[in-house]
Amino acid sequence: MKVLGFMASPRKGGNSDILLDRFLDGSRAAGAQTEKINIYELTIQYCQGCYLSCWVNDKACPQWQDDMDRVHEKMIQSDLLVFSSPVYVGTPPAKLLAFFERSIDQKMVNLQSLKVEKNNLSGKKAVVLQVNFFNDSAYQKLPLSVYERILGEIFKMEIIGTMGVAGVREPGDILKKEEALQSAFNLGISACGLLNKSR
Repeated sequence: MKVLGFMASPRKGGNSDILLDRFLDGSRAAGAQTEKINIYELTIQYCQGCYLSCWVNDKACPQWQDDMDRVHEKMIQSDLLVFSSPVYVGTPPAKLLAFFERSIDQKMVNLQSLKVEKNNLSGKKAVVLQVNFFNDSAYQKLPLSVYERILGEIFKMEIIGTMGVAGVREPGDILKKEEALQSAFNLGISACGLLNKSR
């Protein structure tokens, strides 16, 4: 079982990173093979909106040759994708959104019928982890709806778990929330358990 984690915060070693690490610790405890990718260390060129080129066939984006093709291969080979991010202006961070935009080439659409003929990410299992500054988890609702729209509706992935930690501002603040970190560890175990049952 392969679990691929995406750390989508510019703060390396910050709260999103620590939360993801705890989830991955739990996944490894459940017997999974894990890998972590830092979104902010990837070279990701912005989508130019020429989707008519990448949607009509099953080839990669013809506009750019950057880190996306390599990462897409890892996504396809993984059983579970985990995204960990802070809340920025009510949404996931901009570079993660750019990452999702550039993943549109994983679908092939018949532009006459508008039917999806191929979707490399369909059926993939996903988990969403979030942190935010204000001491109220309600601030995570809007960005979670963005994840649900992109992962669930556009890419037809199945979100099997979500978790949010509120009230963390400075890097490392989450270390004071031992119960939340234990919950992330437990979620890593339980998510892998769900995967095992579905195999």
